[in-house]
Amino acid sequence: MNQFIVRHNETKEYIYPTSRNSVVIKLECLVDKELIINLVYWKRFNQNKSKKVTLKNFNFSGFSHFYQVELDFSESVRYLNYYFEIIDQDEVFYYTPYGISQENTNRFFEYQSTNENDIFKTPSWAKGITGYHIFPDRFHRGNVHLDRKNIEDWDNKPSRINFFGGDIRGIINKIDYLKTFGIDAIFLTPIFTSSSNHKYDTIDYFEIDPAFGSIEDLKELVSKAHQVNIKIVLDGVFNHIGFYSKQFQDVIEKGKNSPYWNWFYIKGDTVDVENMNFECVGDYKLMPKLRYSSKELRLYILNVGTYWIKEANIDGWRLDVADEIDYTFWQEFRKSIKSVKPDALLIGETWHDARDLIRGDQLDSIMNYRFREYVLDYFIRQKLDKESFKFKIEELMFQYPVQTKDILYNLLGSHDTPRLLTIANHEIDLLKMVVAFQMTYPGMPIIYYGDEIGIEGNTDPDCRATMKWEKQNKEIFSFYQQMIQMRSTQKGLKYGDFKHFDIEDDVYGFVRTFEDESIVVLFNNGTQGKNVNFDISIFNQQVVDAGKGYKVKFHISENTFRIIKVIEKDNEMKFEILA
Repeated sequence: MNQFIVRHNETKEYIYPTSRNSVVIKLECLVDKELIINLVYWKRFNQNKSKKVTLKNFNFSGFSHFYQVELDFSESVRYLNYYFEIIDQDEVFYYTPYGISQENTNRFFEYQSTNENDIFKTPSWAKGITGYHIFPDRFHRGNVHLDRKNIEDWDNKPSRINFFGGDIRGIINKIDYLKTFGIDAIFLTPIFTSSSNHKYDTIDYFEIDPAFGSIEDLKELVSKAHQVNIKIVLDGVFNHIGFYSKQFQDVIEKGKNSPYWNWFYIKGDTVDVENMNFECVGDYKLMPKLRYSSKELRLYILNVGTYWIKEANIDGWRLDVADEIDYTFWQEFRKSIKSVKPDALLIGETWHDARDLIRGDQLDSIMNYRFREYVLDYFIRQKLDKESFKFKIEELMFQYPVQTKDILYNLLGSHDTPRLLTIANHEIDLLKMVVAFQMTYPGMPIIYYGDEIGIEGNTDPDCRATMKWEKQNKEIFSFYQQMIQMRSTQKGLKYGDFKHFDIEDDVYGFVRTFEDESIVVLFNNGTQGKNVNFDISIFNQQVVDAGKGYKVKFHISENTFRIIKVIEKDNEMKFEILA
């Protein structure tokens, strides 16, 4: 009985509703062997009518540590009692709140009821889309009427203080490029008035920075993007404000007599700029941290959030350092934004475990930096072996609500990280491997502008170089375009379930299943080519004639991948090599 470490609690991490009539139940069982885990459940006082269902895991063949099942009922889920039955070969164990036993102790977990506001709903339009992340000053110059003084030549090296003149009009002029490329949503770094090139030190949340254009330019961008079914998501920097904002300048001038005094964390009766007696993000003086115990501040930022949806019809917010802000404010922010635009997308920046942000009462999704680290550690840095990588990926999928599976912001690079080609040591085959993984994995693959044409550079400021419109790596661009096109036309890659698929020691693989099709994705991350073969009939839930030539055989070279579509039609199994 001590051979299992089993985890399940009557909390949102392990049991939660997806509708009033359905509920997801999860279990961790940390043992390296194949098990059958059943859920036995019944409605209170009706144990004689109990039902049993087998939980699914994240491995098509082989063991997994993570199990879950979604139960559907004809009525709202109430007074649900349940326990787990763990079958290890010929032995049966029972898991209840009192632990593991080889005897059925008639004890059980309980789920009380589901209310409407308990149900986590996410924007349906965002599921499986491909996004594009733009740093506006470095993307494209469009408005010839803007002041072009004190800007660098477009091909000059970026620094932390120089400007290059990219603007909103430049993005408008490239909408056709982005649509042809296959982009469904544009995510912008901040565009509001600021003294910096990155705009993360906001001076005025209600004004577009003049270097980028005007509110009319933003409205035109949103309108033209919407005409070709591209969404626009803005960057909300609400954890801190700019040093030169009127609010903080008023506090410097008036001290405690300023109406904004309680918007900030200040030690003493006045602001000491030289000795920095006020809290800042990253201890950076130009970004004073905001204090959300202030009711006036909360109302102000709620007004900012709804203003740009009402005025410009934006489609959501990417929220900077979301894990540093009072969670009760995000609860208010969600209610406020969703009351104006129910399908607005709310994404939080965090580099860590984000479960506290996506419980259903705050944000819809998060920037999945953990995904990025795991992918780079396995494919490029070689810090994870295959089994460790599989565990990390399954753990990541298990920990977050199923409603977020298809809308996690899966990035490989951003304005805060080195460029992807640089991390890959300029090896295009390695870049292709990680991009192929990103494009076939559940969620929203997000491309940082310029990665699709092979821009290189280390971290800030090098990763914020200008878009090289005339110096594109055509091989990389063509590959991105091919992968985006494949993802957009294959529903299995956009919405399918995910399971690992083991066939060779050095070959990592998974299967995405949607309706009557399965898509097998295999990666050879080893140093030698491998001959791979398997019977596609294993993907058929029905018994098929194994003598009909369902064997798939091919060679997969080192640092390459294969994508195979398996279709069940008219009791026949067919396959197609997609890549």
